[in-house]
Amino acid sequence: MATKIYKGNSTSSYDCLFTSDGVRIYQGNSTSSYDCRFTFDGFKVFRGNSTSSYDCLYTIDHDKIYKGSSTSSYDCLYTMDHGKVYKGNSTSSYDCLLTIEGNKVYQGNSTSSYDCLATIDGIMKYALVAILIGPF
Repeated sequence: MATKIYKGNSTSSYDCLFTSDGVRIYQGNSTSSYDCRFTFDGFKVFRGNSTSSYDCLYTIDHDKIYKGSSTSSYDCLYTMDHGKVYKGNSTSSYDCLLTIEGNKVYQGNSTSSYDCLATIDGIMKYALVAILIGPF
């Protein structure tokens, strides 16, 4: 079964932002190869259908998300800790970008329904959620 990410508190097919089959992440409610935006191999996120090192956008290593194929602390974009996603190497509440609780993704350090950015229907790694919903 595919995992879907919807806009805000919605689970309407009209509000579907992404669909994932576990390896590929598609735009909207599609699973067409034409709509494939990312490929995930467990540790790296690639552009489109590619798994070429040239197309590596992000590397996930434990609780960190790095730019490209790097795992240098200088290239750390996000740190994940206890359902929260922080900017860079920080875990300060001031640097909290996203809070993931249950099947909801909230802006910042909030769990208010007003700050709900997305609803997840299925199972997806927090790192992928951060990449897809995160503030880029």
